[in-house]
Amino acid sequence: MSLLVVGFNHTTTPIDVRERLAVPLDELRASVSSLVRDVGLEEAMLLSTCNRTELYGVHDQDDAPAQAASALARMRGVEFASVRSHAFTRHQGQAARHIFRVAASLESIVVGEPQILGQVKEAYQAAREAGTLGSVLDRCMTMAFHGAKRVRSETLLSRGAASVASVSVDLARSIFGDSVSQRVLLVGAGEMCRQAGLHLRASGAESTTVVNRSAARGAGLAAEVAGTSRPWTELRDALVEADVVVTGTGAAGHVIDSALLKDVMRARRGAPLFVVDMAVPRDVDPAVARMSQVYLYNVDDLQEIVRENLSARVGEVEKAEALIDEEVEAFLRWTRSRSVTPLLKALEEYGRGVREREVDRALAKLGPLPDETRAVVEALGHGLVRKLLHHPLSTVRAAGEHGRIDLVRAVEEIFPVYSQGASSEDTPADDGDL
Repeated sequence: MSLLVVGFNHTTTPIDVRERLAVPLDELRASVSSLVRDVGLEEAMLLSTCNRTELYGVHDQDDAPAQAASALARMRGVEFASVRSHAFTRHQGQAARHIFRVAASLESIVVGEPQILGQVKEAYQAAREAGTLGSVLDRCMTMAFHGAKRVRSETLLSRGAASVASVSVDLARSIFGDSVSQRVLLVGAGEMCRQAGLHLRASGAESTTVVNRSAARGAGLAAEVAGTSRPWTELRDALVEADVVVTGTGAAGHVIDSALLKDVMRARRGAPLFVVDMAVPRDVDPAVARMSQVYLYNVDDLQEIVRENLSARVGEVEKAEALIDEEVEAFLRWTRSRSVTPLLKALEEYGRGVREREVDRALAKLGPLPDETRAVVEALGHGLVRKLLHHPLSTVRAAGEHGRIDLVRAVEEIFPVYSQGASSEDTPADDGDL
């Protein structure tokens, strides 16, 4: 069995391709089940965020990686040939390292941002509900979560991190000046809009309005950011009145298109409009960026500010990388140890068989004995075999963890563990000794 990561992310794939491959949260369970069936994976989990659509799997087929990448694209109605150059693949150790780094936010555009861990846990839960998790992937994700927790608690990485929301504030300042005392509109009520709303409010936003298809969720977010909510039908009027717009609806298509924004800009009479589109697929038609006085940014546009932020925290990143290396190595030792599990069981069974035969033979020679005496003989046989096998068992476990196949093969040669059991030829024929 081999661990596999196949997918498309912000390091390999532009946003116009990522948005075509994005999988809505409510479709993760069905999608991962479909991929397991179509590719023939033993285990699988599917992660889809604004920065990545990635399949984590366990397989025993040589052609699984190519099949998985093709199936991932095909599932979203995308011809694989058109996106093949953007796909990436990781195997075994490198696959594990990628998964651990994603969970710890070391693979994010904004290194150290907290949202990705929650998204990975949602994907993990969807795979659990779909029944596509097995012992390997379950262990991998559990240890990845532990690694992410260590990074957050043992380094200052997340404390100094810029988030997409805070980067939005920086960009707004570059347009409106140091004091962002402007009218903010949040289109959508998800976590990204929530973070942006809180950051903009803390930076001195004059007012915050939330427009969301679900009125109840919109009202909930409005209360949290000390703002007001408006119905979806008033999106146009809300855009006219806003200065800073942050979108993150999760809609399948554009909710703000060129026609709508042309009408909005006419009504604004030349007043500038700053728009941050944090959704993938994108909420805002990219063509609106060509309009006068419209400043449109998407998640990929934020990377330069993020890189500047990251350069100031190189030391914390290095600490985080070292912690993740430790956790990955612990997982890989566990995967390697699985290869010697049959031998460990066979050794224990071999020892049990020798003990039972020799104890039975001794008891037969001794004749009738009190129960207490029989118990002593049986305990003696158990103790001798346990002590004799302790070192071989420990050696095999360590050899498995460290990939010492030579030691494993030596133990297999020394002990006839894969026969039907030790025969009379494996033990002394007749000497009365125990």
